Amino acid sequence: MFDSIISINPSQYIFKSHRTNPLMNPLDKSNIKAIIFDLDGTLIDSSEIYFKAINHILSKFSISCTMEEMMVHCGAPAEDIYIYFLKEQGVYDPSRKEELKKEFDEKFRELLKDKDIFPEDSKKALIKLKKKGYTFAMGTGATRISTVSMVPKDILLLFDAVVTCDDVTNPKPDPETFLKASEDIMTPPTKCIVIGDGRHDLIAAKEAGMGFILLRNDHNRDFDPDGCCICEINRMIDLTNIL
Repeated sequence: MFDSIISINPSQYIFKSHRTNPLMNPLDKSNIKAIIFDLDGTLIDSSEIYFKAINHILSKFSISCTMEEMMVHCGAPAEDIYIYFLKEQGVYDPSRKEELKKEFDEKFRELLKDKDIFPEDSKKALIKLKKKGYTFAMGTGATRISTVSMVPKDILLLFDAVVTCDDVTNPKPDPETFLKASEDIMTPPTKCIVIGDGRHDLIAAKEAGMGFILLRNDHNRDFDPDGCCICEINRMIDLTNIL
């Protein structure tokens, strides 16, 4: 599956959905009933923790990756990312898949221990938007274990559905994550809007028939959405002035 992700031609997917999606500029707030949030890079910046955990796995095979190399695959499940690098070096052993996944999860939780990485900006934005009556869903490439570890319990309670890579067969950029979120919150895709930070999120949102708002961060300054998002924001709190 991950090999197919790497070979995707994003323009093919973006163009097809861009023509048919009703949630393009200008933004019609009255049509939006639900907001689907990406997690990593959007609600939180967990890139440093993922970087260390992924390299922990790679180090067992005497290889490593840079932050820039990892961020090329931003939005894909961590398991797919380290498997990609292992395959690239010809050292991946499929019989160790579950062993490596367990070790990654343990290292990830160890790195997260006693850390609060959920920013105040995201908390304030979620609370304000929830008060406006929007239904919330989360659509993430993280595992459920990692998601629960990263998101405080009081914040998780704001979400009506949480879809992780454990809940789908085909993770982002396939639209399954966002379509399942739409189904779980019983809201048609055309009445959902996705907030994300990368190409995987954009492709998945467009293929699902949903509008997309891009959150800029330190890792995606060079990403060009090619006019296929409703708008761009620099902080999560900016959403409260748009929606």
